[in-house]
Amino acid sequence: MQQFTEEELRKYNGRDGMPAYIAFKGEVYDVTLSEFWKEGTHFKKHFAGCDLTSEMAHAPHSDEVFANYPCVGQFVSPSALAPDNKKERYRQWYVKYHPHPAVIHFPIALHYFSAFADGLFLANPSTEYEAAVFLSFLIATVMGFFALLTGVFSWWINYDFSTSKPFVIKLIGALFTLIVGVIPLVQKLLNPDVPFSTGLDGIIYHTIIFITVISITIVGYYGGKITWGARQ
Repeated sequence: MQQFTEEELRKYNGRDGMPAYIAFKGEVYDVTLSEFWKEGTHFKKHFAGCDLTSEMAHAPHSDEVFANYPCVGQFVSPSALAPDNKKERYRQWYVKYHPHPAVIHFPIALHYFSAFADGLFLANPSTEYEAAVFLSFLIATVMGFFALLTGVFSWWINYDFSTSKPFVIKLIGALFTLIVGVIPLVQKLLNPDVPFSTGLDGIIYHTIIFITVISITIVGYYGGKITWGARQ
């Protein structure tokens, strides 16, 4: 695969008949045919022929957006991180294993399932439905903790703790889901029959199970905004 130095990449600026190439995290992509890169410029903020790694750090999408463009080579930057840079090694490990995407789908699916099962329980109270609600909600909350840890890890190595709106809302939503999700678990521990209660404790128990579906949906939505953003 062809290698591009900083000087060589600068030639492919999308002007005067030249193709439009951009570099991102050591790869060079051809964006010539994209309607969003006419004349080698992207919304008058980014320019072809450059390494956009640092500029894209705060963009509302992740690496997956570059799957839309052909990779034509590798970028050799004089300011490339040294091989022994710890953060870069973490980033390479993350790219290989994708821990956050691998973890986050479990709590999202389980929160939906626990709310569905709780709806069945409220319509027809039974120990079987109650057990399904509690176990799925317990696993969703535990997995949510690991999803939050891997999410913060991704936030650091991929986005340098960007404080743009999608990141802030996603973090608040994840923390809210995790914190309030502990309440029904504690209630159940203190009173195993709380799901069958018609008092305030039972109302709180079931309400939180349904509320976490809303908060986890918001987390998932803004996670998608970060990953994909507006199609480039």
